[in-house]
Amino acid sequence: MRLPQPLLENLCFTFKSAEDLLRVLGDSIKAPEAELISQLVAKGLPPVTSDRALAAMLGVNVGLIWSIVNRRHRYYRTFDIPKGKGVRRITAPRVVLKVIQKWLSVHFQAIYERPAHVFGFVPGVSHIDAAVCHLNAKWVLSVDIENFFPSTPENKVKESLLRIGYPEEGASLISSLACFQSYLAQGAPTSPILSNIIFSPLDAELSALAQDHQLRLTRYADDIVLSGTEDLPEGLVEKVCSLFSETPWRIAAHKTHLGVLPARLKVHGLLVHGSKVRLTKGYRNKLRAFKHLNDKGAIKPEDIARVRGHLSYSSVVDRESTKLS
Repeated sequence: MRLPQPLLENLCFTFKSAEDLLRVLGDSIKAPEAELISQLVAKGLPPVTSDRALAAMLGVNVGLIWSIVNRRHRYYRTFDIPKGKGVRRITAPRVVLKVIQKWLSVHFQAIYERPAHVFGFVPGVSHIDAAVCHLNAKWVLSVDIENFFPSTPENKVKESLLRIGYPEEGASLISSLACFQSYLAQGAPTSPILSNIIFSPLDAELSALAQDHQLRLTRYADDIVLSGTEDLPEGLVEKVCSLFSETPWRIAAHKTHLGVLPARLKVHGLLVHGSKVRLTKGYRNKLRAFKHLNDKGAIKPEDIARVRGHLSYSSVVDRESTKLS
């Protein structure tokens, strides 16, 4: 289902202004809540102050909001998709909840102030841009947060919403709408941008650590990379891991990797020990085989989209490399 763009762009969904919403709500809300609605809109935030306000904006009965919050299992479907050698469990919202989450995500994205080192879930930048930040590295340290969304608890979501200006009731309601089984839903439109907002305090700590040691830092979703052109600072891995000791997140030990020249240095699958990002030799060989088969028309119909996706990706990397040369 594709929502009309004006509905997504309106802070009050079906209403063009806070004043229109307040006229409809009338005496059903008290003066303090009316003031909160105006304040949130002034900040560029959807004015979700209560179930009454949200129901009015959506044009639905308040009972539906109660049902979504209290019977969440009815508004999600769960399935697995391949991920490397295993699977990833996806908890996808059903249409009515997805509409609400998509609307919220559009406006949370608009107010999010992206730190320079964040590249994941941000329009206009990619993992290739993140890799470029680490060119000419002497060493690269990569750490990965284990089960990022499923380990981000509902209370952290609420805490972040309070921090950006929501009142208690509104923060609790939005947290309920964005979480399943008390954690960020893997598959909800709100999860990517909320994860960035929630992670902001830790992003500040990572940035301070990188500045203290004059290192390059990037974060692409749950993948954190530090690199340097000088020797590796002593105890860096331990310092990074210690930042997570008081958080709900844990570093995946089996995905922590330190590469030091003359070994090849990779960031997001791209080689960065040089002046241009490059594909690995193994991947280039794979692409040559794909191109040969594609030119001969020997790709199976069910594999055409996947193969052409790989070839297109190669072109994107080459184009980005050319920009920097």
